[in-house]
Amino acid sequence: MKKVLLVLSCLLGLLLVVASSATAATEAEKQAAIDAGLEWLASNQEAAGSWYDADSRTAATGAALLSFLEEGYSAGTDVIINGNNYGDVVGEGLNYVFSQATTYAIGVEPTGNPDGDGDGLGVKFVLGGNNSRDTYVTGLVLPAIAATGTPGAVVTTGALSGMTYAEVVQDTVDYFAYGQADPGNVYRGGWRYYADYGQADNSTAQWPVIASLFAGDMGVSAPQFVRDELQYWIDYVQYRDGSGTGLDGSSGYDRPLMYNNAAKTGGLLVEMAFAGEDLGGTAYDLLHPDLLAALAYLDREWQGTPSGTWYGNFGHPYAMWSVYKGLETTIGLDDTTYITNYFYDPTTVTLDVGDTYTWWEDYCEWLVLNQGASGAWTGYSYWDGALSTAWNINILAATEIPNGNEPVPEPATMVLFGVGLLGLGMINRRRKKDQ
Repeated sequence: MKKVLLVLSCLLGLLLVVASSATAATEAEKQAAIDAGLEWLASNQEAAGSWYDADSRTAATGAALLSFLEEGYSAGTDVIINGNNYGDVVGEGLNYVFSQATTYAIGVEPTGNPDGDGDGLGVKFVLGGNNSRDTYVTGLVLPAIAATGTPGAVVTTGALSGMTYAEVVQDTVDYFAYGQADPGNVYRGGWRYYADYGQADNSTAQWPVIASLFAGDMGVSAPQFVRDELQYWIDYVQYRDGSGTGLDGSSGYDRPLMYNNAAKTGGLLVEMAFAGEDLGGTAYDLLHPDLLAALAYLDREWQGTPSGTWYGNFGHPYAMWSVYKGLETTIGLDDTTYITNYFYDPTTVTLDVGDTYTWWEDYCEWLVLNQGASGAWTGYSYWDGALSTAWNINILAATEIPNGNEPVPEPATMVLFGVGLLGLGMINRRRKKDQ
């Protein structure tokens, strides 16, 4: 589901309204923060169509593209705001990520055949042979391509020229299915830095999963064996001492008790939703003790702020985006039962009439209050600039993580543009929340 676009006159009117408001985070203020963030991204896009990131321009570009696409901006459509043509921003960003793509030979795995279209190829978005960023970067790019909603669009640049977007998504899912850790060691069912790495870690493993969920927007599904194998990894990497306190229920890094934190546990929840968590395909059954334990851990850690590179929640873009994805796919945005250890006192927050204070509203409150004057968020550690701003926009926009949880034995492949009034955009976000 994509939000309808806002015409320029509505955007300007919104900014005038928000300028006189001292409260956060009403729907109008969320939208103003989103629009300011998008304007910052548009103004800071590089000539090549990329966004700067010290670690990976391609990863940053995939994240930035998703924030524009989820707001309804599409390639080839002229929407000019303060001198930036958002249609061109999206088109040039897509051209950049496709210029970084390469094909990868795949074959039958011990657990099944990953080759959904039978062409013997997967696709990744880091040039050259195996690279320590393959899984992470590719997992950030695929959601943007799927979110275009244009399966029949044709790639016009790079090694994939002539392929349709749906074919690219299929081969990328095939790459991830091929790269999953094989039976025979404790890492079975997970992923690490590149295909068939031989090990796994739960900072990396969430990216093939989130990408595979978004692939459903183009009618592409991972083979059933990928979900079945993922269950082995979930069962291994979650720390369970049964105490209900401390680290119980959290996710470790490459073992149950190592670098456990909110970011990895958010990823664990996404994995549970994707795999079905032993629930016969019903990912949202909250009777499962492992799922409940992960939620309880996040509730205990909810008010955490950055500490060291990987720890914390509020103010840590990587953690907030990971936790958002995990909670959105399991309990939804409107739940008030499982996360109640709020960062802010709900009695001091002004909401729109009819809204209820939830974990998502708690996130939105922080994001609106801590956005920089430029429209960007400062980020933290590795995750600054384009990455932090793009992820925070997607949280504010109530981005829906596709999760039909209905895999098919063989993956199959099967221009939304709307211009509307401000009120329609807000109604659309409300519909996302109510699902």
